[in-house]
Amino acid sequence: MRDDYRIEETDDERTFGNELVQDCDKQPFVEAEEEFSLPVLEYLGEFKALIDACGQVSYFWNMERFVSAEVNKAKNIASAYHHDLHYYQDQLREWQAKATRSFDVLSFHASKFGYEMPAKISCLNALTLSEDRRDAYKGYLATCVKRMTTISPQELEKKFAQRLRKRLERAQKK
Repeated sequence: MRDDYRIEETDDERTFGNELVQDCDKQPFVEAEEEFSLPVLEYLGEFKALIDACGQVSYFWNMERFVSAEVNKAKNIASAYHHDLHYYQDQLREWQAKATRSFDVLSFHASKFGYEMPAKISCLNALTLSEDRRDAYKGYLATCVKRMTTISPQELEKKFAQRLRKRLERAQKK
């Protein structure tokens, strides 16, 4: 028998006697369930997907508006990528559909935790129109991922409102 076709492990003392390790001696496969909870990750992941989709809606909405208004900077960007107005309109519709779908899936996951979602249109518009809100929500969700906890949409909005109040107070002190 050639050495490169050995069946036994030469560094495992259980195989020194020319026998194979019995299946019952193997360590059982430990599910990663102890480390993370799948519903928590699904909820947080779908929330991040919603935020990202709303960011794309914002970009394509602005580009569609500015290209149709023939703003020079937007025209230069569009021509550099060989895109026209129809491209931005198509992308806008596609990302709006993805954002709506993400909201619906997030609503499903939120119901598992007993969270109530805000009105669909107002939530989507708030996330689409406010880059600051999207960035804040992403930061809060990143903290939740590290701690393996969830946060309701109402709590996210409260934290964001508190952040804006603190920012206003600091600006008024100056």
